[in-house]
Amino acid sequence: MITVAHVITKLELGGAQENTLYTCKHLDRKRFRVALIYGPGGILDEDAHAMADTRIVEVDGLERAVNPRADADAIIDLSDHFRALHLEHQRLGFDPRRFIVHTHSSKAGVLGRLAAKAAGAPRIVHSIHGFGFHAGQSRLKFNVFVGAERLAAKCTHAFIGVSRANLAEARARGIIKSHHDVSLVRSGMDLDVFTRAASKRRATRDALGLTPEDEVLLCIGNFKPQKDPVTLVTAMGQLARKRPRAVLLFAGDGGLRSDVESAIRLHGLQDRVRLLGWRRDIPELLAASDVVVLSSIFEGLPRSAVQAVAARRPFVGTRVDGTPEIIRDGKNGYLVEPRDPDALAQAMAKALLVRPIDPEDVDRLADWDADVMVRQQEAIYTRLVA
Repeated sequence: MITVAHVITKLELGGAQENTLYTCKHLDRKRFRVALIYGPGGILDEDAHAMADTRIVEVDGLERAVNPRADADAIIDLSDHFRALHLEHQRLGFDPRRFIVHTHSSKAGVLGRLAAKAAGAPRIVHSIHGFGFHAGQSRLKFNVFVGAERLAAKCTHAFIGVSRANLAEARARGIIKSHHDVSLVRSGMDLDVFTRAASKRRATRDALGLTPEDEVLLCIGNFKPQKDPVTLVTAMGQLARKRPRAVLLFAGDGGLRSDVESAIRLHGLQDRVRLLGWRRDIPELLAASDVVVLSSIFEGLPRSAVQAVAARRPFVGTRVDGTPEIIRDGKNGYLVEPRDPDALAQAMAKALLVRPIDPEDVDRLADWDADVMVRQQEAIYTRLVA
């Protein structure tokens, strides 16, 4: 029996959170004992507590913001929890070497791996869902975040990347070294649900008050600097002058909501942009949409791009990190440089006109199947403790 303790910050509606929960829920309980450690207060907390045969641990100090005192306390708390879980694993008669800590995303990744090392965890795995450092940060902040990743990498036995681009950058930055075990595992999801939702297009559009003539663009993502939603609103302001039936739906929320609302008023888009808040009916919203859009300045590999492809909808986004690994410009969408509302508006207009869909995507999507993701991770765990 192998015990795997997953660690993540807040359980918001996001790719890292959703695939961590799916993994925890679907690991083979005949071979794996599972724990999930996270910072409370997210919209997916109830989903975590509803999982059977899973040890759920909340750590208050696991928060996204950098807070040296709270972060130090979180490392101590995490280390205590790892020791307790490891002792329990041994008391049950299992080989002490068959115990793994698996961290996710930047903040939980750094704190969790340092705590796991302090607790003497035999194996430590980290999934890269993107990085906290990116172009546009101050040099000091950028270097501090890279340094933190390099420090945590010294405690890491294996890396899992959701995109080739993130793994390549980690190698280039001296985070991943030659001795590390490295795997590419896509952020999996239930792909069939998008096909099943196609029949709900008219009902969903009616429920949203949309007419058959409306050209619906859908953005799935939180209102954080990473997603740069204000640039998307600015681009929508330009598109609205050319496409009088275009409507933009935002499925998400977050700290930049007031900035988004201000941008909507600035561009006179009160009747053309709708803020739907957090939504759990993404397949239905995709069925109701015509084009999926995203204006991120950095990513791991956006799940909304994969969801758009699965729903047979063109995707318009930014040419960052792993996005080109699923979106092929001109074949199933269009990619532009980040922070460029003019180029984004032009690509949105082109997508509404051309509606590119690639028939080869049916085969390419197999890598993003949720059960494939789980089986690949099980194989990694088994290899690490062999």
